[in-house]
Amino acid sequence: MPQADLDKPIYLALYKLILYLYSTLKHFPKEYKYTLGEDILNLAWKTLDWTILANSVDNKEKKKYIGKALSTFNSLKYRFRVANDLKILSQKKHAYIIKQSSEIEKMLRGWFSWSKRF
Repeated sequence: MPQADLDKPIYLALYKLILYLYSTLKHFPKEYKYTLGEDILNLAWKTLDWTILANSVDNKEKKKYIGKALSTFNSLKYRFRVANDLKILSQKKHAYIIKQSSEIEKMLRGWFSWSKRF
C-alpha cells in the first residue's frame, strides 16, 4: 500500500488488521483454514477495497461505498464470532481482533454519518 494511503487512519487500521489476520489464520486447523480462514481474509480485503473506492469517488457517491464497506465489515465480524465460538481463536487473539474491529467500525460509522450530508 502506498505510504500516502497509510496516513489515513481507516486504511492503517484495516491494513494492520489484515496483517494480523495473516499471521493468525496460518495457525487455523486445516479443516477451517481454507473455508472460514479464507472467508475472513477475503472479507477483510473487500472491506479495504470498498474503503479505498469510497475515498476515490465524489462526495455524493461516498455514502454508497462506505455503506458497502460497513456491510462487508459486519459480515467479517460474524466470521470472527464463529471462529471464537469454535475455539479456533485464543482469547488473547480474539480480544485484539475485537479491539481493532471496534476502532474500524467506529471510523467507518463516523465517515458514513459524515457522507450523509451530501
